[in-house]
Amino acid sequence: MGGSGGVAMSHRQIVTAALLAIVALAAGMLLARALMPGAPAQLELAQATVLEPPRPLPQFELIDQHGEPFGPERLRGHWSLLFFGFTNCPDVCPMTLSVLAQAEKQLADLPADQRPRVVLVSVDPKRDTPAKLDTYVRFFSPDFLGVTGTQEAMDRFTQDMGVPVAISPISEDHYNVDHSAAIFLIEPEGALRALYSTPHTPETIAADYRRIVAAYGN
Repeated sequence: MGGSGGVAMSHRQIVTAALLAIVALAAGMLLARALMPGAPAQLELAQATVLEPPRPLPQFELIDQHGEPFGPERLRGHWSLLFFGFTNCPDVCPMTLSVLAQAEKQLADLPADQRPRVVLVSVDPKRDTPAKLDTYVRFFSPDFLGVTGTQEAMDRFTQDMGVPVAISPISEDHYNVDHSAAIFLIEPEGALRALYSTPHTPETIAADYRRIVAAYGN
């Protein structure tokens, strides 16, 4: 009995010591993270997923709705919300851009350097000319940007960004473009900081945006 009790006690001591070590390790990791320069507290977000560390953007050469070059440098120095769509989109694109326009209004009280710029990246460059994009995006907001390019450049950019795109023929002369409805949040350093998954609402986009900018804006 005594020998058995001694073995049991030793086993309990080992288990207790192991648990204490795990707790101490976890506490140390949390403390180190809290003391790490620039490390924000755990964010409570409704829809967005933060990338830590942020993902650098690929190189790309596109043009905006004014015919001006649009590359990674155009996404630096300010926050941007990128959405991939096209002007002939029957439902998802106009709905998402309407939501982004409402979110833009809800964020109008932020300092100018913290307000996001909304960019529609066309997944249908064959039909989306700069002039057509200009008319389209301005319907939702005068501050929205539209971006297009050659088919090769757009294919490379969507692939590098991980945006699935597929052409769905409707008839001999008509087609639809299936694409992701995610919204990409680009930080001022020009890197992908967060992704917004569907469903999108102005309230969740604006609320998550404020929390992310407050955590990573300095």
